[in-house]
Amino acid sequence: MVDEEQEFEYDVQLTRRPDDTLRALYPGMTVRSTEAQTALRRRVDGPEELSALLVEIGSLGLRLTDVHRVTNVEGAALYEVRVVGELGGSSLRYLKCTHYPVQKQTLVRLTLAAGELHRFLQACTDCGAGLARVHRVGIPDLVGSG
Repeated sequence: MVDEEQEFEYDVQLTRRPDDTLRALYPGMTVRSTEAQTALRRRVDGPEELSALLVEIGSLGLRLTDVHRVTNVEGAALYEVRVVGELGGSSLRYLKCTHYPVQKQTLVRLTLAAGELHRFLQACTDCGAGLARVHRVGIPDLVGSG
């Protein structure tokens, strides 16, 4: 059970920048924008294949913004790797990945009491800054060590 007054740090991805009213309500939040990106997905059978994919991406001079495992598929892991910019056909064929474009987004980081998160998210949608993703930063270990 979480105490409604306990504070947590959150990363919130918005589809556009928050307006001045929202920024005034939450002056402690930091706001930054991302560039357009390409999300690449590839099935990886082990650490060596993931390393090879990252080397291939690096050989094209692409700048990584995110790497994470999406799911396990038939004994292999499906990884998503995001790079800055929209890739052309020849790069996509070389990398042999499925892909999709990721539009520019606004990233907000702020600290809120657990009970305040819902009000913040509602204020975001009320001002037209649509929600893309919410992530609590540094989730504490909830399993006792004893």
